[in-house]
Amino acid sequence: MASGNQPGGRELVALSEPPQNRPLAPSQPCEACGSLLDPLRSPIVLAFEDGYRYLCNAECERDFRKGARQRRAPTPISQTSAVVVLPTPKTGSNRAVVPAAPLPPEQSGRGLALGAAAVSCALIAGVLSSTPGPALAAAILCCLAAGASLWATRPLIASIGWLGWALGPAGAVLAALAALHAVAAGEGSWLGIEGAALAAGAMIARAWLDLSAREPVDRALHELVSKLPARAHLAVASPTDPMAMSMQLAEADAIRTGEEIVATRGEILPVDGVVQAGEADVLPYPGATTPIRRAIGDPLLAGASVVQGAVRVLATRVGDERSLLRLARLASPGERDPSPLSRVSELVARFGGVSAIALAVAVVLLSREGGLSAPLAAASAVLLAAPLLSLRRAAESPLRAAAAMAGTRGIIYSSAGALDTVGRVTTVAMSPHGALTESRPVVVEFHALDNAPVDHLIAMAAAAERAAGDHPIARALERFAEERRGPELEVRRPVYHPGRGVTAISPQGQPLVIGSRRLLLEEGISVAVADAEAARAEASERTPIFVALDGRVRAVMTLHYELRLAARPAIQRMFDLGLEVVLLTGDQRGAVQAMASALDVEHVKAELLPEERGQQVRSLRDAGGTVAALGRPGADDAALAAADAGIVLGAAGGGATERAVSLVGDDVRDAAAALWIARAARDAAWRGVWVAGIAFAVIVAGGTASLIVPGIAALFAIAVDAYCLPTGARLLQRIARRLPARS
Repeated sequence: MASGNQPGGRELVALSEPPQNRPLAPSQPCEACGSLLDPLRSPIVLAFEDGYRYLCNAECERDFRKGARQRRAPTPISQTSAVVVLPTPKTGSNRAVVPAAPLPPEQSGRGLALGAAAVSCALIAGVLSSTPGPALAAAILCCLAAGASLWATRPLIASIGWLGWALGPAGAVLAALAALHAVAAGEGSWLGIEGAALAAGAMIARAWLDLSAREPVDRALHELVSKLPARAHLAVASPTDPMAMSMQLAEADAIRTGEEIVATRGEILPVDGVVQAGEADVLPYPGATTPIRRAIGDPLLAGASVVQGAVRVLATRVGDERSLLRLARLASPGERDPSPLSRVSELVARFGGVSAIALAVAVVLLSREGGLSAPLAAASAVLLAAPLLSLRRAAESPLRAAAAMAGTRGIIYSSAGALDTVGRVTTVAMSPHGALTESRPVVVEFHALDNAPVDHLIAMAAAAERAAGDHPIARALERFAEERRGPELEVRRPVYHPGRGVTAISPQGQPLVIGSRRLLLEEGISVAVADAEAARAEASERTPIFVALDGRVRAVMTLHYELRLAARPAIQRMFDLGLEVVLLTGDQRGAVQAMASALDVEHVKAELLPEERGQQVRSLRDAGGTVAALGRPGADDAALAAADAGIVLGAAGGGATERAVSLVGDDVRDAAAALWIARAARDAAWRGVWVAGIAFAVIVAGGTASLIVPGIAALFAIAVDAYCLPTGARLLQRIARRLPARS
């Protein structure tokens, strides 16, 4: 194991496994100089009431006692290695973290308790309200209860506005005044005061329902982002040695796009990024329990926890643009891409209060009842039933709940609008390779024609694929060539033709073509001599690749793509949602038809180039419905860009073009889960909005006709609130039951 010395005489351990008999503890910075040291081996430890202080040596102890704090430069490390023993960055609140509750619970609780006491007294006084004295006392208590509900729900001003916040309690006050006027005029009885008390109690119940219903969703969102570290280690180039880098402790909120972060064992990544150096086993998202391997070029999500190893990560999204923080803000006021229902609810919150007041005034003016009590009671019923809060919560809380549960499953929606679009999907188009099959094909057969030299052809084909670029077929052929232990050759002028194959010049100067039937025909090469071998491969559910040299087909290579175990349940979930699944592939139809039949997929579009897959997706959109494309960044960009909603495998946290859904892993079940969650959230939101809207129409009609008194209207409104306000909390439970979090 390579090692060196840090300032202060501490050992640096290179990026490899530490000795098995050497215990490691989360490291701490020296309080005086900021250098890194292992607390278990710190030469000087000072104990204070609030904890321990770890120091390098006697010099640092003298400096610390004189007031010095972390005055030395950060420890230099090699660009090709990293320090295993590092301080674990503190986790703390970030600026965009969603709070667990809008008000301290004790403040809201005191307001609700005061209101409940006032309502109880009002109900008792209402029995004696046949005379003005008790009626006045009961009316005052009702007003106090309405005021307590206002106090407990002050944060609602930000979401539904001043009028929306005050509308319901104002209706309760108006009901109390109407009942008091009826008693004073000799037109009413104790039932009017009791109805006003019920209205005030309904406002207290509404406030309690809203606080209780929001708490699970707010807590889930808070837990999603609460463990993001407040500090991280920046990788800084050394001014003296361009091949060396040093680490500098920095606030996570101060990290900028393009800067590099070093994360080692036990640390949590503070930003989204792409691995630039090193390898590590990581828990890729909050809630993951099984680590996966991440190497150079792989994306990482903020919140990923390093279990073993170390990586240097290029930051792609920082600050409030980190994927998890964007999920936490999803369906919040002011979002850049809100859902259609969110737009409607925002308009209702903005203008609904004025509209409800105008309607209440119209009810008073148009009422044909004698006296003032009945018109005031009808207007009170309108104000009590105004569904501003229910509409707002029903439109937004399911989307926020969906975002929270998706984040703990490695599913990232780009916005509320994208989530709504995914919830409307009717057709899913995908390339089977990498989604339904393993991303590493295997060469199972190499059949030479006309006694051509097999090892020579394999070596040339592997050299051409390797030189043309790093892609799955190239890696498969290279592994096959290594197993054969044939000669190593070099080719000239390799050219990669996406979706078709590779052309090159052999060492003898002959044109070499490796790829699909389509590429060979474009190069003017007949494939008739290999038709029998190709048909045999396709009948075995395998993909034939032709190898042509000097204008003639010399061999047929057979590739096998293993069907993923997750493919069948994922496709079945899509079918359960009523979705139409279309396979878009560059292979011959026969090579994928058996796989499609095994999955009950009826629609297969074969022999397509990448850009033609995009055209097929556009054709599906033109045919009607909402189309989602499922694929990987790079190979499937054309199809992803052409779809209404792109679902990208293994791209969350990376720098690829943003799509509607980005998944941390490449499991197609996560794509099916993203579709199901979005559909469930959208349906729940629409149900809540319809219930609130229809109930309001019924109450307004009944109140205008004097068929519904304020007490009944308030009870009716509370029944609607009891359904609409917990919509998000119910969806949390439903997702947890239907889609248990996988490791």
